Amino acid sequence: MRFSAECAPCLLRRVLFQTRLVDPALEDAVMMACVRMVAEGWEPGTGSAALATKVHRLSYELLGTKDPYAKLKAEANQVALSLLPRAEELVHTSDDRLRTACLVAIAGNVLDFGIGGIEGPQELVHSFDGLVAQGAEPDDTGRMRALLEGAKEVVYLFDNCGEIILDLPLLRELKGMGLKVTGVVKGEPIITDATWEDLAISGADRELDACLTTGTFAIGLDLERAPAGLRDALARADLVIAKGMANFEALAGTDVRPMAHLLRSKFEPVAKAIGAKRDRNVIKVIE
Repeated sequence: MRFSAECAPCLLRRVLFQTRLVDPALEDAVMMACVRMVAEGWEPGTGSAALATKVHRLSYELLGTKDPYAKLKAEANQVALSLLPRAEELVHTSDDRLRTACLVAIAGNVLDFGIGGIEGPQELVHSFDGLVAQGAEPDDTGRMRALLEGAKEVVYLFDNCGEIILDLPLLRELKGMGLKVTGVVKGEPIITDATWEDLAISGADRELDACLTTGTFAIGLDLERAPAGLRDALARADLVIAKGMANFEALAGTDVRPMAHLLRSKFEPVAKAIGAKRDRNVIKVIE
């Protein structure tokens, strides 16, 4: 997905948010440097995920931190753990367990801070049931089910901390279908995304047949810099399940197919690109 005029304020809003988490006194210095980088790096055809990666790396260097979201991420994991029994109940009592497990996983995608959505993990406690009840628009559950019925291997690209815990019911549904599931987390801390540590905290590692990392500091997945083992897994997979907007931004237009995108359309350019309205649950299959 290409960087657009609407991407710039969203990216810079997040930089300001994470700066305030670390040291508000650095606001001017960090923002001036990151605004310059956006201006210098933004050309026709520039990828949104690639430019965002460069800007976040610069901001982390200026802030002198490897993980400005560490405290928020720990809180998100605790909130999601408290919601897991309710998530499992919703799936187990559903007439369509796969669809409901997808909706539960998507509800967890709101645990993404600094982009104009919720500002703290506790907000999900009050909105969780309502988010699941909204359904999905678009809703490609039928196409996803058809692909899974003929599949042997699935690659699951995780997104945020906390959210990874609410992915557990869907992982269990996939395993119940007899599928081999490989999970992928970030190679280094970047924004609120789940890393190897969060994989262990969530218990998702015990549900998976294999665990891999993206190997790099990157928004979404940088295929050019991804480890060979991950590229091989993607090539073998009968279906790639990609959580969140950043994975859509990074992988839209690539040869990774077929892919099921599960996300909350929190950002207008992503919503338009994927064929959804803003602030909707999205289950979108691309073959």
